[in-house]
Amino acid sequence: MKTGGPYMLDCDYEHDAPYASSLVQSLRAFGYDIKTAAADLIDNSLTAGAEKIWIVFDWNNGKPWIAVEDDGCGMSEQELVEAMRPGSKNPEDDRESNDLGRFGLGLKTASFSQCRKFTVGSKRQNGDLYERCWDLDIISQMNDWILLKKGSDTADRVIGQFFSNISHGTVVVWENLDRIIPDEHINDEDYQHAFIRYAEEVKSHIAEVFSDFMLGIPGKHKVQMFINKNLIEPWDPFMTGQHPGGEQQPKEDFFIKGHEVTVCPYILPHRSKLTADDYEKYAGEKGWTAQQGFYLFRNHRMIVSGNWLLPGMQKKEQYKLARIRIDIDNGQDKEWGIDVKKSIAVPPVSKQDELRRIAIATQRLSAQVFRHRGKKITRTSRKDMTYFWHQRIRDGKIGYEINRNHPFVKRLINSEMKQEVQQLLRMLEETIPVPAIISDYSENTDQMLTPFEGTAIADLHSAMEAVYETVTAGGMSQDEAIAYIASTEPFMYKPDMVELFKEEKENSHEQSV
Repeated sequence: MKTGGPYMLDCDYEHDAPYASSLVQSLRAFGYDIKTAAADLIDNSLTAGAEKIWIVFDWNNGKPWIAVEDDGCGMSEQELVEAMRPGSKNPEDDRESNDLGRFGLGLKTASFSQCRKFTVGSKRQNGDLYERCWDLDIISQMNDWILLKKGSDTADRVIGQFFSNISHGTVVVWENLDRIIPDEHINDEDYQHAFIRYAEEVKSHIAEVFSDFMLGIPGKHKVQMFINKNLIEPWDPFMTGQHPGGEQQPKEDFFIKGHEVTVCPYILPHRSKLTADDYEKYAGEKGWTAQQGFYLFRNHRMIVSGNWLLPGMQKKEQYKLARIRIDIDNGQDKEWGIDVKKSIAVPPVSKQDELRRIAIATQRLSAQVFRHRGKKITRTSRKDMTYFWHQRIRDGKIGYEINRNHPFVKRLINSEMKQEVQQLLRMLEETIPVPAIISDYSENTDQMLTPFEGTAIADLHSAMEAVYETVTAGGMSQDEAIAYIASTEPFMYKPDMVELFKEEKENSHEQSV
């Protein structure tokens, strides 16, 4: 949906444009670091259809510069001028499905965040080479958006050398890197070493964030990325191409305002199954425990890496084998709260319960594999889980009913008070305070109680014992009963307690034998 267009005002008004010298300094404070800034430029290269992308860090005898070069489609002069404009795209506008941009700010804010001068050279196939440059010192002195048609001699040389071998594409050159190497330290050897470390950090970040593009997306070409002429090897957090590799669990799909969301959990191999090199490699930048959680991909570009995203969910040692992939398209940015740097996201409130259920189930599997040193376990699919409530449709409207097959409910229905229990269930179903629940959940999400939160452990243990007695009396074995409890609401949300209950039963069985 396009926004904007002619609008007539029937009141007095005046233009009050911001000062260029002040606003441009604000654009430097979006919170980028060198890694997220470089990734934002690569987004533009991928959107332009690049097959090869080169990142160059050059110390240049104490006058360092950084460049991102690609062999994408390039830009005409008009397109280049528009691309240099801050806020060149409206985030509310419809985008092409392969567009990795967000606010039309990425090129400018990412560059301004790291340097005082950046130059862009671009050329279409069989077209002319065009160049534009933003220099913060000139903008500040003139207090105006003075866009230069030519960059420095260094930028000209870098751009010219690139297009002497490549017929089309785009080059972005950062100079005066005051946020990376302050002027007073340009001859400091320690800062030269730091500059090299920055290159290594960018390399690791790119290997993670753009792994899908380097590994190959079905129906598209693989993209090669280089840093200082060295090919970057992709880092796949799910170990999908390894043996042993990540054990994929059942996928789940749902929709948000007509846009599909795919969630795919993985359980990674136990340390005992991996070589020392593989164990170190797949620990990632942050280490095994820190890398657990959700991985959010937007159009195959990683936005969030190793984060449980949901209130109250914590990282624990026994969950470090759990990594869950979420795939969304670029039409869901608003619903997921994706920021301008494309490094932060918040799950929609309407889907947090779904994601929490999947996360807890995956955590439970991770804990089992972790404790049993790599024993292969498959996650119970949603259809095999036992919930207290089911959705129902009556007269075309949505309602909820209590699951008569839940072990607690079934036990009561089969008692001498069957008729009274059925009447009570019906009354509960017909009097659910849906409006109050919706209002409370939307306004006080973080303050909503989870099952058995704040209650005594003995209460949960007693409930598990009651279900255990019911199902074993019906013919289930001990192992079957424990598995049933683990997949039954509300116990599925307390995997640690189920594990303790299981150990208690196993110890009790051994003593009786």
